[in-house]
Amino acid sequence: MTTDTHVYRPAKGEYPAHFSLLERMMVEPGDREDWLSLHDLHYKTESDSFGQKYYRCTMDGKLIGVVVTAYPKLLLEPRHRMFPKIKPTGGTKLTNTARGKFVNDLFAIVNRSVVDTLYRGVGVSYRMINLAARLHPRQVMEIQSAMSKFSPFAMKAGFQFAKPVQNKNYGKGVQVMSRYLDSHPYDTEGLIAEIEAMSPAFRHKAMRELTAFYYACSSLEKTGRNLGRSLDDLNYGPRELIAKIQGLIFTSPLYGAYKNPDYGRDLPQRLPLIAFDLQTPSEPLNLDRLAQITGVSYSK
Repeated sequence: MTTDTHVYRPAKGEYPAHFSLLERMMVEPGDREDWLSLHDLHYKTESDSFGQKYYRCTMDGKLIGVVVTAYPKLLLEPRHRMFPKIKPTGGTKLTNTARGKFVNDLFAIVNRSVVDTLYRGVGVSYRMINLAARLHPRQVMEIQSAMSKFSPFAMKAGFQFAKPVQNKNYGKGVQVMSRYLDSHPYDTEGLIAEIEAMSPAFRHKAMRELTAFYYACSSLEKTGRNLGRSLDDLNYGPRELIAKIQGLIFTSPLYGAYKNPDYGRDLPQRLPLIAFDLQTPSEPLNLDRLAQITGVSYSK
């Protein structure tokens, strides 16, 4: 593939109308430095995950967007509903290990996605995610996104979503918090102030029971890098524990999956963002038409 900077001006109706600067944007593999450059613009910036891969979107060489993918969670209830044949049904350590390897070999997850605020609302995000999923070496890309309830960016990228269900931990979580705390469960600062005002003995008892509830209900504390971790290994302070419990009982992110139609195909590793528009999200990339439109060869 060449790096010709020629910008093609399509004839009217040649491909779907869009924000004209999209024609100057490219998607390609990136690195952690790309994510660090934009991560302050993301509403969740903490923690890393295993097996992260990075894809960046640039315009005229300037970084404007990043997609971060990672290894999937080995146990995920909405995945089991969407893909019932891989739902664990008991078994030996050998079969469970084999199932975990199968999941890691088949799936990856969009862990983070962010676009520079100057370029939001013009269609960069879903195009970038779709092309990143096509370039990724896994066959199925997952996403868990609370934002998908309010913005259809992942749907536009081609993800199919499982039917949402009510958070099963909500009732139990509110009950255990109200046992020790009077503030509303949403009132983070009020909850923390109450804990800090407790006597040392009562604070220890409250924190121990709240931590035990979180540990019992959180699969994240028992899988992946936390495999084998016990309740006694958790030593969260009030702010971190309250944030984790609130995330556990209030959030109910939608689960979606995208089957890569270009899986196993030898794609160029640098693609114009407008490549998204030349076929439906579920069809293989039309590289011949892309070459005709851009005047650039995409054969490898």
